[in-house]
Formats: sequence, structure tokens, C-alpha cells
Amino acid sequence: MFGVQLLVQVAFITVHVSGVVFQDCGSAYDLTAVTIEGCEMRPPCFVTLGETVPVNIEFYARNFVSRELDQDVVLSINFVNLRPDVTPERCEVESVVCPVVINAISSLTSVMSVPTSMALNRRGFLRWRVYNESGQQVLCYSVLVQTQSPFQKLMKQLNKTG
Repeated sequence: MFGVQLLVQVAFITVHVSGVVFQDCGSAYDLTAVTIEGCEMRPPCFVTLGETVPVNIEFYARNFVSRELDQDVVLSINFVNLRPDVTPERCEVESVVCPVVINAISSLTSVMSVPTSMALNRRGFLRWRVYNESGQQVLCYSVLVQTQSPFQKLMKQLNKTG
């Protein structure tokens, strides 16, 4: 019984360190942290329709380098898959991340524009895939999200402060 409690406590600590709860869906690099601005440690991650959201991922490249990174992002709500605009779309040479070197922590920060055409107050998944110049999937994660309106976000912020 003590072993189970210890395992649960270790899992909680891992979640706390990572920023948001995410599920790795086949990363070649070791994905160590996902931070989505406005999201808390516990799911779901609320995304506000029409807003831009900074997203940062940290990862450790163990076995190989990448010179270019290209992102493929899908928001899946109510069985509708939308591709939000994400900048930067490709990793640029001047960026800290390019090239990705081995045996080092790298990070990639992007800004995602949440489409206004999504269903409101619905849960779904944000799936973020990153490919290198060879087309190899080097990072992949999924986060449980729920859509909200700007008014709902404002009300939540007011409830926290009041």
C-alpha cells in the first residue's frame, strides 16, 4: 500500500514540474515540459476563442540533431479537427532551438491563435506534433482542452480575485 501512495505522490510531482498534464504520443526526443499560458496543472486547459496563446515546450535530444523543426497543430473538439494558426510555423536558423543539439535541453515557444469557429464550452484535445527536416516526428503531445468565451474567462478571473 505504501508503494502505491509513493507512486501517486511521484506522479503528482511530475505533473507539477511539467506545467500542464500532457500525454506523449510518440516523441523521438524526451519531452520534459509543456507550458500553455493560462492553463493550470489540472486538466482541462481552458482555451479562449479568438485569443492568441503562448505555448512553450522543453525537450532533451539524446541521439540525433535536427536542423529544422516544423509544427503540425490540431484542435479536435466535437469530432471537428481545426488547424489553428501557429507562429513561428518553422524553426528559423537564428532561433535558439535550431539546430537542436544532442545532450542538451532545448525549448520551442510558439503562439497559437484559437479559432473563433469552435464549439463553445466543449472538451477535446490539442495535439501538437513537431517534425524535423527529414520528416521524422521528433515531438508529439496531446492536452485535454475546453473552449470558453472571453466573457467566461473574465468571470473566472474575477472570481479568483474576489
